[in-house]
Amino acid sequence: MAFRKLSQGDRRIQLVSLIDLIFILLIFFIITSVLIKLTTGEVQLHIPVPKNEPGDAQILIQILGRDSFLWLDHTAIDTLNTYSHRMKQPLEPKSKINLLLTKMAVDSAGLQHNIAKLKSAAHDKPNKDYFLIIRCPEEQPYYYATNIIEQLTDTPNFEYGCVAGSIEELRNSANFTIEGNVLQIDL
Repeated sequence: MAFRKLSQGDRRIQLVSLIDLIFILLIFFIITSVLIKLTTGEVQLHIPVPKNEPGDAQILIQILGRDSFLWLDHTAIDTLNTYSHRMKQPLEPKSKINLLLTKMAVDSAGLQHNIAKLKSAAHDKPNKDYFLIIRCPEEQPYYYATNIIEQLTDTPNFEYGCVAGSIEELRNSANFTIEGNVLQIDL
């Protein structure tokens, strides 16, 4: 079998392929530089954490899962009082938490609705301060908490803090009492 010998005149650089390669590399470097900027910005995200001292919280938002939240506000006391009067014996702390989980748990739409009501109340009463604690279990992604924070940041009279904690810690709380119109939970 005989092979043809290439002549010197046929050897040329294929410019079309070279230009395609240059554009592909250019797109690659632009995308990687944008992704590097995004990840360094996420590292500097500031999430306020309350001091580890006894304090007052008007609202406790416990993240239970992807689409499940426990929203405890002033209505939690009324809920507990209503159902404990129906029982013949006083509720134990674990039973109180279970009752609140069945009556006060909301999905994402319910959370959005509660936040909208709270923001509306805050705009109506600009002199009143609101304090929220957002609890996120360690096994859940923390962006659930940051999504809630993003909704609260444009209201100046909101103070909020994020802590790690699960619903089991609430169930095992040493102190879970109602004194007057105050629900006291030691976390």
